[in-house]
Amino acid sequence: MDENKTADGSEQVVIFEEKITKVNGEVAIKRYQRGKFLGKGGFAKCYEATNLETKKVLAAKIIAKSSLTKNRARQKLISEIKIHKSLQNTNIVQFEHVFEDHENVYILLELCSNQTLNELIKRRKRLTEIEVQCYVAQIINALKYLHASNVIHRDLKLGNLFLNKSMELKLGDFGLATKLEFDGEKKRTICGTPNYIAPEVLDGKVGHSFEVDVWSLGVIIYAMLIGKPPFETPDVKTTYRKIRLNSYTFPEHVLISDAAKNLITRILNLDPVKRPTLDEIMAHPFMNTGGSIPKTLPLSTLACPPSASYNKQFQPSTNQSSLKMSVNAMPQRLTETTPNNQKNQQRPGNGSSDRFPLQKPSSSGNILEDNFGSSGLNNAQNAGYGGSQRPQSQKPNDIRSSQSQKTLNTPFGGTGMQGTHSVNNLGQRQPQQKQEIYVKKWVDYSSKYGLGYLLSNGATGVFFNDSTKIILDTKSLQFEYMERKGTDKQDFCESHNLNDYPRELQKKVTLLQHFRSYLEGEQNKQDMAFEEYDNKQLVYVKKWMKTRHAIMFRLSNKIVQVNFTDKTEIILSSEHKMVTYVNKTGERSHYPLATALDSQNTEMAKRLKYTKEILTHMLNGGHTGDQKPNQMTGTNWQNSGP
Repeated sequence: MDENKTADGSEQVVIFEEKITKVNGEVAIKRYQRGKFLGKGGFAKCYEATNLETKKVLAAKIIAKSSLTKNRARQKLISEIKIHKSLQNTNIVQFEHVFEDHENVYILLELCSNQTLNELIKRRKRLTEIEVQCYVAQIINALKYLHASNVIHRDLKLGNLFLNKSMELKLGDFGLATKLEFDGEKKRTICGTPNYIAPEVLDGKVGHSFEVDVWSLGVIIYAMLIGKPPFETPDVKTTYRKIRLNSYTFPEHVLISDAAKNLITRILNLDPVKRPTLDEIMAHPFMNTGGSIPKTLPLSTLACPPSASYNKQFQPSTNQSSLKMSVNAMPQRLTETTPNNQKNQQRPGNGSSDRFPLQKPSSSGNILEDNFGSSGLNNAQNAGYGGSQRPQSQKPNDIRSSQSQKTLNTPFGGTGMQGTHSVNNLGQRQPQQKQEIYVKKWVDYSSKYGLGYLLSNGATGVFFNDSTKIILDTKSLQFEYMERKGTDKQDFCESHNLNDYPRELQKKVTLLQHFRSYLEGEQNKQDMAFEEYDNKQLVYVKKWMKTRHAIMFRLSNKIVQVNFTDKTEIILSSEHKMVTYVNKTGERSHYPLATALDSQNTEMAKRLKYTKEILTHMLNGGHTGDQKPNQMTGTNWQNSGP
């Protein structure tokens, strides 16, 4: 029966009063008319309530005193009021006022007229990823405020996430919230809603803290994208068993991005210590697609997905996108060096101004001069550093792509775009060799973190400024982390999985994920197919160097790759004793290494000579800080062993 109707069906007008005793003893009365029934939970019922004097419409949470006979229930209500009353945040339901009469306690709250995300999911079944990003950003804003106030919500769920008339998300219902009294305090009360409860809450002996809210956020993200919580079953015991085992799957019939799956998987970690922080979630590739996230969504999304035209304004432009990393922003632009591509312009910042401010991008490098000689080496400019050396002050460098990705799918085999352009002095085409792995795209952000790169086999790696290295096999999600131990000349390598790795690697794995998301996102859809390779041992960049005219990579498969600023390339294969040259238009030629310097192709010979001088300098032990005049002044070789 309707809460506001009598037994005969007529409208029932319910007025409740607040009596306020003034200092002089006079009693003032505020009257509220109870309106539409909004819902119930626990011991409370919620209605619209209109202040008859001001006409302001609020939400009234009404708790019958008859339900508060037990001391525990009274203390729980007092705690809820005390905590909620102290909170003031854009994404938290505003606490307005509390009073009581002989029968009830009345908590007056901000009215959220567009119900909760629970009703939204029931109506819509599932949400699009841009909608989820919008809601997650608002939830995280609320949680960061709560946690900074030492408050754990402990009942984060779709039904407690409200939408006001402006479609702003508001976190409400602090009935299970608790406040920590000291750093490191653990709570042991088993409480929460079964589908959203964290495993450490079920194990009351261990205790729990802020991480339980992060777990619940992971459940919410899954539910918004899939349509139901990941551990949902017909009975609570089975649900708890699945939570303890972390047993859930992503249904094949629901298509969601790999970034979304990865974020959910990282959050739903049985070990609370290994869950990402709120800042790390905001910096995750799922939340950083290269475009911007809307602050709120249109009212129409209460009934149907946002339109394509609406989504378009938040998508990255075709020529640019932002690599939004963390509060310490990662590079904000990509510059292609493939043929006929114009230099990218800075993308106008249309994202939220209070998140991830865009940095001004640096200008493109100089075009390669006609003559190299040793002058090219003398004028080389530093772009990297290794070991404990402090980075020089510089703007983020451009992201580049190798011509090989379009014209050289395998440097030493296949017909290619210009298969008949084999070098004349060979007399015949070279036999097809096995496919080699090379650097397909890279981003130089050594001013803060290091060099990120995408290989032709789809693997993503980072060469960090401290000379440690990480390489990810994107198919298996296995990664290898390399670092020097003491005076060892070789890298010490350890293998891990993205879902299970040491806490001390968390920052570097996070950066790896950001580089990966951005570099893969910048690949044109037609270029996303990667070559199949024998990946018994992951190939990675062992050394790299950038000069005024080129960037050089030394890979662990003994490939040396040099990409020049005029879009030409030199690729040396130690195993096959071959040189591959890619000219400005993307045509490629193959030469035996022994005779390449004497080739009639003077453009190739010039670049090969330049490459040889750089390699000679490196092999002779040249490092930043010990160059002599007329040597490679300002050039720094990022080194990880021979």
